[in-house]
Amino acid sequence: MEFLDIKTLRRMKAGAFVAVAQGSAAQDDGIVHLRYEPKAKSKQAPLALVGKGICFDTGGHNLKPAKHMLGMHEDMAGSAVALGSLLALSQLKVDFPVDCWLALAQNMISPTAYKQNDVVTALNGTTIEVVHTDAEGRMVLADTLALASKAKPAMIIDYATLTGTCVYALGTAYSGAFTNRGAMLNTLIDAGVASGERVWPF
Repeated sequence: MEFLDIKTLRRMKAGAFVAVAQGSAAQDDGIVHLRYEPKAKSKQAPLALVGKGICFDTGGHNLKPAKHMLGMHEDMAGSAVALGSLLALSQLKVDFPVDCWLALAQNMISPTAYKQNDVVTALNGTTIEVVHTDAEGRMVLADTLALASKAKPAMIIDYATLTGTCVYALGTAYSGAFTNRGAMLNTLIDAGVASGERVWPF
């Protein structure tokens, strides 16, 4: 287990994550990296699990209305699922390594919070102009995914409560699946059917 705190992330130039975290008075945000290694050494590339862990989301300067802010302690569900997946895989004693990355932060409103039209530079050098501060999940995930990809994993699975628009499209009974590997869609749908966690591809 490794914890990359805000000071470390600033040194690493993880500007997208730091932008979201800078509004929090506690400055206790950071990225947790957990790793499972099988007992027998494996030559397989790791599976990477990445989770959005916004522990509370006010929306920042693009402040959410009260009815949408209620329940925003659940915006960390992506990290909870990533951690639960790691726990299940380690208990199953899978024969391949697993990296788990938890992007833990709060999106707060304060004089130091990031704002519209700010331009930040992510860990991989990509510049981002902030258009809406309630898109904080994409910001923290940008740097967390960049870190996860450095280990050249066989696959990255990213869990996130990323957009209310998905709920408008599917309701609360389904999860939306996005992938650049079309062959995986049927696997995801079948796994959802088997477990009672219904999935629909976008």
